[in-house]
Amino acid sequence: MAGLDGQKLAAAKLWLISPSPGNGPVGADPSAPRDLPYLATALYALVAVANEDVARMTCDEYWRIYVNPAWLDAAPVPAVGAELAHVVWHLLADHSTRARDQDVDKSTAVLWDECADVTISHTLEPDSLRPSALATFRTMRVPEGLSAEEYFALKSGLSVVDSPDSGTLQPGEGCGSGADGIPRSHEHGPSTDIGAVTFVEARAIRERVAIEAREHSTKRGDLPGDLERWIQETLHPRIPWQPLLSGAVRRGIGWAAGRGDYTYQRPSRRASSVRGVVLPGQHRQVPRVSIIIDTSGSVDDELLSQALGEVDGAIASLGLPGSHVSVYSVDAAAHLTQRVRRARDAQLIGAGGTDLRVGLKAIEHERPRPDVVVVLTDGYTPWPATPPPGSAVIVALLAHRWWGEDLPETPEWATRVECMLD
Repeated sequence: MAGLDGQKLAAAKLWLISPSPGNGPVGADPSAPRDLPYLATALYALVAVANEDVARMTCDEYWRIYVNPAWLDAAPVPAVGAELAHVVWHLLADHSTRARDQDVDKSTAVLWDECADVTISHTLEPDSLRPSALATFRTMRVPEGLSAEEYFALKSGLSVVDSPDSGTLQPGEGCGSGADGIPRSHEHGPSTDIGAVTFVEARAIRERVAIEAREHSTKRGDLPGDLERWIQETLHPRIPWQPLLSGAVRRGIGWAAGRGDYTYQRPSRRASSVRGVVLPGQHRQVPRVSIIIDTSGSVDDELLSQALGEVDGAIASLGLPGSHVSVYSVDAAAHLTQRVRRARDAQLIGAGGTDLRVGLKAIEHERPRPDVVVVLTDGYTPWPATPPPGSAVIVALLAHRWWGEDLPETPEWATRVECMLD
Protein backbone atom coordinates (compact mmCIF):
# COMPACT_ATOMS: atom_id res chain seq x y z
CA MET A 1 0.00 0.00 0.00
CA ALA A 2 2.78 2.37 -1.01
CA GLY A 3 2.02 6.05 -0.51
CA LEU A 4 -0.90 5.50 1.86
CA ASP A 5 -1.07 5.67 5.63
CA GLY A 6 -2.15 2.08 6.20
CA GLN A 7 -2.36 2.58 9.94
CA LYS A 8 -4.92 5.37 9.60
CA LEU A 9 -7.07 3.31 7.24
CA ALA A 10 -6.91 0.40 9.68
CA ALA A 11 -7.81 2.70 12.56
CA ALA A 12 -10.80 4.07 10.62
CA LYS A 13 -12.11 0.56 9.92
CA LEU A 14 -11.68 -0.39 13.57
CA TRP A 15 -13.45 2.84 14.60
CA LEU A 16 -16.44 1.89 12.45
CA ILE A 17 -16.90 -1.63 13.79
CA SER A 18 -16.00 -1.20 17.48
CA PRO A 19 -18.76 -0.78 20.11
CA SER A 20 -19.34 2.65 21.60
CA PRO A 21 -18.46 3.07 25.28
CA GLY A 22 -21.29 3.50 27.77
CA ASN A 23 -25.02 3.28 27.10
CA GLY A 24 -25.52 6.59 25.28
CA PRO A 25 -26.85 6.77 21.72
CA VAL A 26 -24.40 6.02 18.94
CA GLY A 27 -23.23 9.29 17.44
CA ALA A 28 -23.66 11.39 20.57
CA ASP A 29 -19.87 11.66 20.82
CA PRO A 30 -18.45 12.43 17.35
CA SER A 31 -15.16 10.72 18.18
CA ALA A 32 -16.67 7.57 19.72
CA PRO A 33 -16.66 4.31 17.71
CA ARG A 34 -19.74 3.66 15.60
CA ASP A 35 -20.66 0.09 16.66
CA LEU A 36 -21.19 -1.32 13.13
CA PRO A 37 -19.51 -4.76 13.38
CA TYR A 38 -21.53 -6.16 10.47
CA LEU A 39 -19.53 -3.98 8.06
CA ALA A 40 -16.26 -5.75 8.95
CA THR A 41 -16.41 -8.34 6.15
CA ALA A 42 -16.93 -5.64 3.53
CA LEU A 43 -14.42 -3.17 4.96
CA TYR A 44 -11.60 -5.71 5.14
CA ALA A 45 -12.31 -6.91 1.59
CA LEU A 46 -11.45 -3.45 0.19
CA VAL A 47 -8.17 -3.04 -1.70
CA ALA A 48 -6.65 0.40 -1.12
CA VAL A 49 -4.79 2.18 -3.94
CA ALA A 50 -3.05 5.56 -3.67
CA ASN A 51 -4.14 8.12 -6.26
CA GLU A 52 -3.51 11.85 -6.12
CA ASP A 53 -6.14 12.65 -8.76
CA VAL A 54 -9.17 11.82 -6.59
CA ALA A 55 -10.35 14.44 -4.11
CA ARG A 56 -10.81 12.07 -1.17
CA MET A 57 -11.87 8.48 -1.91
CA THR A 58 -13.62 6.67 -4.79
CA CYS A 59 -14.26 3.00 -5.57
CA ASP A 60 -14.32 0.76 -8.63
CA GLU A 61 -16.44 -2.30 -9.37
CA TYR A 62 -13.72 -4.65 -8.11
CA TRP A 63 -13.84 -3.29 -4.55
CA ARG A 64 -10.72 -1.18 -4.88
CA ILE A 65 -10.77 2.17 -3.15
CA TYR A 66 -8.67 5.00 -4.60
CA VAL A 67 -7.49 7.29 -1.84
CA ASN A 68 -5.74 10.65 -2.06
CA PRO A 69 -2.66 10.29 0.22
CA ALA A 70 -2.56 14.02 1.12
CA TRP A 71 -6.22 13.99 2.14
CA LEU A 72 -5.72 10.80 4.15
CA ASP A 73 -2.78 12.30 6.04
CA ALA A 74 -4.75 15.44 6.97
CA ALA A 75 -8.16 13.89 7.72
CA PRO A 76 -9.07 12.73 11.25
CA VAL A 77 -9.99 9.08 11.76
CA PRO A 78 -13.80 9.75 11.97
CA ALA A 79 -13.72 11.57 8.60
CA VAL A 80 -11.84 8.67 7.00
CA GLY A 81 -14.32 6.25 8.56
CA ALA A 82 -17.24 8.21 7.12
CA GLU A 83 -15.76 8.06 3.61
CA LEU A 84 -15.10 4.35 3.99
CA ALA A 85 -18.73 3.80 4.99
CA HIS A 86 -19.83 5.90 2.01
CA VAL A 87 -17.92 3.94 -0.65
CA VAL A 88 -18.55 0.53 0.90
CA TRP A 89 -22.31 1.14 0.74
CA HIS A 90 -22.04 1.88 -2.98
CA LEU A 91 -20.51 -1.60 -3.31
CA LEU A 92 -22.87 -3.36 -0.91
CA ALA A 93 -25.90 -1.83 -2.65
CA ASP A 94 -24.47 -2.94 -6.03
CA HIS A 95 -25.08 0.50 -7.48
CA SER A 96 -22.98 -0.24 -10.57
CA THR A 97 -25.22 -3.11 -11.71
CA ARG A 98 -28.34 -1.14 -10.89
CA ALA A 99 -27.00 1.80 -12.90
CA ARG A 100 -26.66 -0.44 -15.97
CA ASP A 101 -30.26 -1.54 -15.50
CA GLN A 102 -31.21 2.15 -15.71
CA ASP A 103 -29.09 2.67 -18.87
CA VAL A 104 -26.83 5.13 -17.05
CA ASP A 105 -24.12 6.36 -19.41
CA LYS A 106 -21.26 8.83 -19.32
CA SER A 107 -23.62 11.81 -19.54
CA THR A 108 -25.83 10.72 -16.63
CA ALA A 109 -23.31 8.95 -14.37
CA VAL A 110 -22.74 11.87 -12.01
CA LEU A 111 -26.50 12.39 -11.59
CA TRP A 112 -26.93 8.69 -10.79
CA ASP A 113 -24.09 8.94 -8.25
CA GLU A 114 -25.87 11.80 -6.50
CA CYS A 115 -29.14 9.87 -6.42
CA ALA A 116 -27.38 6.84 -4.96
CA ASP A 117 -25.65 9.11 -2.43
CA VAL A 118 -29.05 10.31 -1.20
CA THR A 119 -29.97 6.74 -0.24
CA ILE A 120 -26.58 6.22 1.41
CA SER A 121 -26.97 9.48 3.36
CA HIS A 122 -30.25 8.19 4.74
CA THR A 123 -28.49 5.02 5.94
CA LEU A 124 -25.49 6.83 7.45
CA GLU A 125 -27.20 9.74 9.21
CA PRO A 126 -28.46 7.84 12.29
CA ASP A 127 -24.84 6.99 13.12
CA SER A 128 -23.55 10.50 12.30
CA LEU A 129 -21.49 9.06 9.46
CA ARG A 130 -22.66 11.10 6.49
CA PRO A 131 -19.74 12.99 4.87
CA SER A 132 -20.61 16.69 4.64
CA ALA A 133 -20.30 16.71 0.84
CA LEU A 134 -22.77 13.86 0.36
CA ALA A 135 -26.11 14.73 -1.28
CA THR A 136 -29.29 14.34 0.78
CA PHE A 137 -32.99 14.38 -0.06
CA ARG A 138 -33.03 17.95 1.30
CA THR A 139 -30.19 19.26 -0.88
CA MET A 140 -31.66 17.56 -3.96
CA ARG A 141 -35.19 18.67 -3.02
CA VAL A 142 -36.74 15.24 -3.43
CA PRO A 143 -39.01 13.12 -1.19
CA GLU A 144 -37.45 11.12 1.62
CA GLY A 145 -37.10 7.35 1.61
CA LEU A 146 -37.13 6.53 -2.12
CA SER A 147 -34.76 4.24 -4.01
CA ALA A 148 -31.86 5.41 -6.17
CA GLU A 149 -33.88 4.39 -9.24
CA GLU A 150 -36.84 6.52 -8.16
CA TYR A 151 -34.65 9.55 -7.47
CA PHE A 152 -32.93 9.10 -10.83
CA ALA A 153 -36.30 8.99 -12.61
CA LEU A 154 -37.41 12.17 -10.83
CA LYS A 155 -34.26 14.14 -11.61
CA SER A 156 -33.69 12.88 -15.15
CA GLY A 157 -37.30 13.39 -16.20
CA LEU A 158 -37.52 9.79 -17.53
CA SER A 159 -35.70 10.89 -20.70
CA VAL A 160 -34.74 8.16 -23.15
CA VAL A 161 -31.20 8.16 -24.54
CA ASP A 162 -31.15 7.09 -28.20
CA SER A 163 -27.36 6.81 -28.44
CA PRO A 164 -25.64 6.21 -25.08
CA ASP A 165 -22.53 8.28 -24.40
CA SER A 166 -19.93 5.57 -23.81
CA GLY A 167 -16.35 6.06 -22.66
CA THR A 168 -14.46 6.81 -19.47
CA LEU A 169 -14.80 9.60 -16.92
CA GLN A 170 -12.15 11.53 -15.04
CA PRO A 171 -11.15 10.85 -11.40
CA GLY A 172 -13.03 13.87 -10.05
CA GLU A 173 -16.36 12.95 -11.67
CA GLY A 174 -18.65 11.09 -9.31
CA CYS A 175 -17.78 8.31 -6.88
CA GLY A 176 -16.16 5.85 -9.30
CA SER A 177 -17.29 2.89 -11.37
CA GLY A 178 -18.28 1.10 -8.18
CA ALA A 179 -21.16 3.58 -7.95
CA ASP A 180 -22.29 3.82 -11.59
CA GLY A 181 -20.47 1.20 -13.71
CA ILE A 182 -18.69 3.83 -15.84
CA PRO A 183 -14.88 3.32 -15.89
CA ARG A 184 -12.58 6.15 -14.78
CA SER A 185 -9.24 6.94 -16.35
CA HIS A 186 -7.38 6.19 -13.10
CA GLU A 187 -8.98 2.80 -12.38
CA HIS A 188 -7.27 -0.56 -12.96
CA GLY A 189 -10.25 -2.44 -14.39
CA PRO A 190 -10.55 -6.22 -14.07
CA SER A 191 -6.79 -6.75 -13.67
CA THR A 192 -5.97 -8.77 -10.55
CA ASP A 193 -2.34 -7.64 -10.36
CA ILE A 194 -3.09 -5.39 -7.37
CA GLY A 195 -5.99 -7.30 -5.96
CA ALA A 196 -9.68 -7.44 -6.88
CA VAL A 197 -12.95 -8.88 -5.62
CA THR A 198 -14.83 -10.98 -8.16
CA PHE A 199 -18.59 -10.61 -8.71
CA VAL A 200 -19.15 -14.02 -7.10
CA GLU A 201 -17.11 -13.01 -4.05
CA ALA A 202 -18.97 -9.69 -3.88
CA ARG A 203 -22.31 -11.50 -3.74
CA ALA A 204 -21.05 -13.66 -0.86
CA ILE A 205 -19.82 -10.54 0.98
CA ARG A 206 -23.23 -8.88 0.62
CA GLU A 207 -25.02 -11.93 1.99
CA ARG A 208 -22.60 -12.20 4.93
CA VAL A 209 -23.03 -8.52 5.81
CA ALA A 210 -26.83 -8.79 5.52
CA ILE A 211 -26.94 -11.78 7.88
CA GLU A 212 -24.70 -10.09 10.44
CA ALA A 213 -26.61 -6.80 10.17
CA ARG A 214 -29.86 -8.64 10.87
CA GLU A 215 -28.33 -10.34 13.91
CA HIS A 216 -26.88 -7.03 15.14
CA SER A 217 -30.28 -5.36 14.90
CA THR A 218 -31.67 -7.73 17.54
CA LYS A 219 -29.08 -6.45 20.01
CA ARG A 220 -29.10 -2.80 19.03
CA GLY A 221 -32.87 -2.49 18.74
CA ASP A 222 -33.43 -0.87 15.36
CA LEU A 223 -31.88 -0.12 11.99
CA PRO A 224 -32.44 2.63 9.43
CA GLY A 225 -35.29 1.82 7.03
CA ASP A 226 -32.97 1.78 4.01
CA LEU A 227 -30.76 -0.79 5.73
CA GLU A 228 -33.72 -2.99 6.64
CA ARG A 229 -34.90 -2.97 3.02
CA TRP A 230 -31.41 -3.81 1.80
CA ILE A 231 -31.18 -6.77 4.18
CA GLN A 232 -34.53 -8.08 2.99
CA GLU A 233 -33.69 -7.65 -0.70
CA THR A 234 -30.25 -9.24 -0.27
CA LEU A 235 -31.39 -12.30 1.66
CA HIS A 236 -34.83 -12.66 0.01
CA PRO A 237 -34.55 -11.11 -3.47
CA ARG A 238 -37.76 -10.59 -5.42
CA ILE A 239 -37.15 -12.03 -8.85
CA PRO A 240 -39.88 -11.22 -11.39
CA TRP A 241 -41.74 -14.47 -11.96
CA GLN A 242 -43.21 -13.57 -15.35
CA PRO A 243 -40.01 -14.11 -17.38
CA LEU A 244 -39.23 -17.24 -15.34
CA LEU A 245 -42.59 -18.80 -16.20
CA SER A 246 -42.58 -17.85 -19.88
CA GLY A 247 -38.93 -18.93 -20.15
CA ALA A 248 -39.67 -22.33 -18.61
CA VAL A 249 -42.55 -22.87 -21.06
CA ARG A 250 -40.41 -21.82 -24.04
CA ARG A 251 -37.57 -24.13 -22.98
CA GLY A 252 -39.97 -27.05 -22.56
CA ILE A 253 -41.54 -26.50 -25.96
CA GLY A 254 -38.16 -25.92 -27.56
CA TRP A 255 -36.85 -29.18 -26.12
CA ALA A 256 -39.85 -31.06 -27.49
CA ALA A 257 -39.50 -29.41 -30.90
CA GLY A 258 -35.89 -30.55 -31.09
CA ARG A 259 -36.77 -34.21 -30.65
CA GLY A 260 -37.00 -35.29 -34.27
CA ASP A 261 -37.70 -38.74 -35.68
CA TYR A 262 -36.70 -40.48 -38.88
CA THR A 263 -39.17 -41.19 -41.69
CA TYR A 264 -38.92 -42.81 -45.14
CA GLN A 265 -41.84 -40.71 -46.37
CA ARG A 266 -39.37 -37.87 -46.78
CA PRO A 267 -36.00 -39.14 -48.12
CA SER A 268 -32.85 -37.55 -46.82
CA ARG A 269 -31.26 -34.80 -48.90
CA ARG A 270 -27.98 -36.70 -48.54
CA ALA A 271 -29.38 -39.81 -50.27
CA SER A 272 -27.79 -38.83 -53.60
CA SER A 273 -24.34 -39.16 -52.06
CA VAL A 274 -24.86 -42.87 -51.28
CA ARG A 275 -25.86 -44.92 -54.35
CA GLY A 276 -28.15 -47.89 -53.85
CA VAL A 277 -29.11 -46.90 -50.30
CA VAL A 278 -32.30 -45.12 -49.31
CA LEU A 279 -31.63 -42.83 -46.35
CA PRO A 280 -34.56 -41.72 -44.20
CA GLY A 281 -35.27 -38.04 -43.75
CA GLN A 282 -35.94 -36.42 -40.42
CA HIS A 283 -39.38 -35.36 -39.30
CA ARG A 284 -39.64 -32.71 -36.60
CA GLN A 285 -42.84 -33.03 -34.64
CA VAL A 286 -45.02 -30.10 -33.62
CA PRO A 287 -44.88 -29.97 -29.78
CA ARG A 288 -48.15 -30.51 -27.96
CA VAL A 289 -48.92 -28.54 -24.82
CA SER A 290 -51.53 -29.33 -22.18
CA ILE A 291 -52.48 -26.86 -19.47
CA ILE A 292 -54.00 -27.99 -16.18
CA ILE A 293 -55.79 -25.14 -14.42
CA ASP A 294 -56.60 -25.50 -10.73
CA THR A 295 -60.17 -24.15 -10.49
CA SER A 296 -60.65 -24.84 -6.79
CA GLY A 297 -62.05 -22.03 -4.66
CA SER A 298 -58.66 -21.20 -3.11
CA VAL A 299 -57.05 -20.06 -6.38
CA ASP A 300 -56.85 -16.30 -6.90
CA ASP A 301 -58.47 -15.17 -10.18
CA GLU A 302 -56.09 -12.21 -10.63
CA LEU A 303 -53.00 -14.38 -10.34
CA LEU A 304 -54.53 -17.01 -12.58
CA SER A 305 -55.24 -14.42 -15.27
CA GLN A 306 -51.66 -13.10 -15.18
CA ALA A 307 -50.16 -16.59 -15.31
CA LEU A 308 -52.36 -17.59 -18.25
CA GLY A 309 -51.23 -14.46 -20.05
CA GLU A 310 -47.56 -15.43 -19.62
CA VAL A 311 -48.25 -18.97 -20.89
CA ASP A 312 -50.12 -17.56 -23.88
CA GLY A 313 -47.26 -15.21 -24.64
CA ALA A 314 -44.68 -18.00 -24.47
CA ILE A 315 -46.71 -20.24 -26.80
CA ALA A 316 -47.42 -17.41 -29.25
CA SER A 317 -43.73 -16.44 -29.40
CA LEU A 318 -42.91 -19.93 -30.65
CA GLY A 319 -45.65 -20.01 -33.29
CA LEU A 320 -47.29 -23.13 -31.86
CA PRO A 321 -50.61 -23.90 -33.63
CA GLY A 322 -53.60 -23.48 -31.33
CA SER A 323 -54.97 -26.90 -32.26
CA HIS A 324 -52.12 -28.46 -30.31
CA VAL A 325 -52.97 -26.73 -26.99
CA SER A 326 -55.41 -28.52 -24.69
CA VAL A 327 -56.76 -27.14 -21.43
CA TYR A 328 -58.09 -29.07 -18.42
CA SER A 329 -60.21 -27.50 -15.67
CA VAL A 330 -59.48 -29.44 -12.49
CA ASP A 331 -60.57 -29.13 -8.87
CA ALA A 332 -61.35 -32.52 -7.34
CA ALA A 333 -62.16 -33.86 -10.82
CA ALA A 334 -61.10 -33.21 -14.40
CA HIS A 335 -64.20 -31.39 -15.66
CA LEU A 336 -63.44 -30.36 -19.20
CA THR A 337 -60.90 -30.82 -21.92
CA GLN A 338 -60.72 -28.14 -24.62
CA ARG A 339 -58.51 -27.33 -27.56
CA VAL A 340 -58.14 -23.58 -27.78
CA ARG A 341 -56.09 -21.01 -29.64
CA ARG A 342 -55.35 -19.12 -26.41
CA ALA A 343 -55.33 -20.48 -22.85
CA ARG A 344 -57.32 -17.45 -21.74
CA ASP A 345 -60.19 -18.56 -24.02
CA ALA A 346 -60.78 -21.72 -21.99
CA GLN A 347 -64.06 -22.09 -20.11
CA LEU A 348 -63.16 -22.78 -16.48
CA ILE A 349 -65.39 -25.03 -14.42
CA GLY A 350 -64.94 -25.94 -10.78
CA ALA A 351 -64.50 -24.21 -7.39
CA GLY A 352 -64.60 -27.37 -5.29
CA GLY A 353 -61.71 -29.13 -3.53
CA THR A 354 -58.31 -29.74 -5.05
CA ASP A 355 -56.79 -32.98 -6.34
CA LEU A 356 -54.60 -32.40 -9.34
CA ARG A 357 -53.72 -36.08 -9.51
CA VAL A 358 -56.88 -36.61 -11.53
CA GLY A 359 -55.80 -33.98 -14.03
CA LEU A 360 -52.33 -35.47 -14.42
CA LYS A 361 -53.90 -38.92 -14.74
CA ALA A 362 -56.14 -37.62 -17.52
CA ILE A 363 -53.00 -36.41 -19.31
CA GLU A 364 -51.76 -40.00 -19.46
CA HIS A 365 -54.83 -41.00 -21.46
CA GLU A 366 -54.52 -38.14 -23.93
CA ARG A 367 -53.56 -39.27 -27.45
CA PRO A 368 -51.15 -38.23 -28.64
CA ARG A 369 -49.64 -37.42 -25.27
CA PRO A 370 -48.49 -33.85 -24.67
CA ASP A 371 -44.80 -33.01 -24.66
CA VAL A 372 -45.18 -30.19 -22.12
CA VAL A 373 -47.67 -29.92 -19.25
CA VAL A 374 -48.15 -26.56 -17.49
CA VAL A 375 -49.93 -26.75 -14.12
CA LEU A 376 -51.37 -23.52 -12.68
CA THR A 377 -52.20 -24.00 -8.98
CA ASP A 378 -51.81 -22.64 -5.45
CA GLY A 379 -50.11 -25.94 -4.59
CA TYR A 380 -52.54 -27.19 -1.94
CA THR A 381 -53.09 -30.55 -3.58
CA PRO A 382 -51.76 -34.10 -3.44
CA TRP A 383 -49.33 -35.01 -6.22
CA PRO A 384 -48.68 -38.32 -7.99
CA ALA A 385 -45.38 -40.10 -7.35
CA THR A 386 -44.31 -39.83 -10.99
CA PRO A 387 -45.02 -37.42 -13.87
CA PRO A 388 -47.06 -38.32 -16.93
CA PRO A 389 -44.80 -40.50 -19.12
CA GLY A 390 -42.95 -38.58 -21.80
CA SER A 391 -44.06 -35.13 -20.62
CA ALA A 392 -42.07 -32.28 -19.12
CA VAL A 393 -44.09 -30.72 -16.27
CA ILE A 394 -43.95 -27.06 -15.22
CA VAL A 395 -45.75 -26.08 -12.00
CA ALA A 396 -46.65 -22.40 -11.66
CA LEU A 397 -47.40 -21.76 -7.96
CA LEU A 398 -49.83 -18.87 -7.56
CA ALA A 399 -49.67 -16.84 -4.32
CA HIS A 400 -49.78 -13.34 -2.82
CA ARG A 401 -46.83 -12.03 -0.79
CA TRP A 402 -49.15 -10.68 1.87
CA TRP A 403 -50.30 -14.22 2.67
CA GLY A 404 -47.05 -14.50 4.61
CA GLU A 405 -46.93 -18.29 4.34
CA ASP A 406 -44.31 -20.70 3.06
CA LEU A 407 -45.45 -22.05 -0.29
CA PRO A 408 -46.38 -25.74 -0.49
CA GLU A 409 -43.86 -28.28 -1.71
CA THR A 410 -43.98 -29.52 -5.29
CA PRO A 411 -42.63 -32.76 -6.81
CA GLU A 412 -38.94 -32.94 -7.63
CA TRP A 413 -39.79 -34.12 -11.14
CA ALA A 414 -41.50 -30.80 -11.97
CA THR A 415 -40.00 -27.42 -12.82
CA ARG A 416 -41.25 -25.04 -10.11
CA VAL A 417 -41.95 -21.34 -10.77
CA GLU A 418 -43.25 -19.23 -7.86
CA CYS A 419 -45.68 -16.63 -9.22
CA MET A 420 -45.97 -14.05 -6.45
CA LEU A 421 -48.20 -10.99 -6.64
CA ASP A 422 -47.85 -8.07 -4.19
